[in-house]
Amino acid sequence: MAQFLQPKLAMGFAVRFIQIIIVFPMAVLLSFYIPPYKSMDYELHFLLWLMISAAVSVIVTRISPKLIVFTFFSIMGVFFYNSTFPNYTFGDIYSDYNAALVNMTSNPHKVSYFKPVKGTYFQEERVKNAMQATHPKLRNFAVENSTRYFHDEYYRKYGKLTRYFSLFKHIRLNWKYVNDPVNMDYYSPPIESMELLAGDCDDYAILMASSVMAIGGEARVVISESHMYTEVKVGKSKDIDAVSHVVRTLFPDEVNSGKIHFHETNDELWINFDYTARHPGGYFLEPELYSVIAFNK
Repeated sequence: MAQFLQPKLAMGFAVRFIQIIIVFPMAVLLSFYIPPYKSMDYELHFLLWLMISAAVSVIVTRISPKLIVFTFFSIMGVFFYNSTFPNYTFGDIYSDYNAALVNMTSNPHKVSYFKPVKGTYFQEERVKNAMQATHPKLRNFAVENSTRYFHDEYYRKYGKLTRYFSLFKHIRLNWKYVNDPVNMDYYSPPIESMELLAGDCDDYAILMASSVMAIGGEARVVISESHMYTEVKVGKSKDIDAVSHVVRTLFPDEVNSGKIHFHETNDELWINFDYTARHPGGYFLEPELYSVIAFNK
């Protein structure tokens, strides 16, 4: 014990400790700000930077133990003082690292394919008439809450998906389920639902679709036997791995080791924004679809 407390040995232990712990935040930052090469998987991308960070840590330590200590405090200083990373906290580092681990250990995606079947004219007209994507109040609601969550570094990296997912998070976190009047299927106008943040599944679906469309997204309303929910277009079919990575990064605790569910239509990738799931692309409450109501772009 006395030998361990000797200054030289204590300094050696501290240097080794820093050499190890510096690898993870370095790998997370590098993988965050340097995009994958062409079609490289995100899991492989992060693993590559993890190996590079480990190698850099070992090389720098061998060159000069003082240099690795300086590097460590420099990285820490960036998070405290450098305006390049506004609002990027140590909690964000943890979230990104946790998401990266989930991506590396998650199960394969469950792919569900379907061909939309047109609903009845009455169904379509009722839903379409309830939509208010261009209403000024709805637009203000959508803009405000599309920027409420996920700092701008995520937007610069993931683009408009960050705005859609922020909307999903706000509406779902605050939504309270309330039944329709007896013997009546009531469709609440979105400007009413946005103030109450309460209603049943069709009220939620219409509000969500209107909000996404109000900020330039493409949405559609899906009707199953006893349920209604919104799906949002998030890219092409080939983008599923990239979209899955974004969902797992922004909703690491909600997804955990679960799967991202989606539908493909004419090479377009759609994921559900249903309140019954904790994250975009959650499980399908009722996989069998009765109708899909699309809106003009």
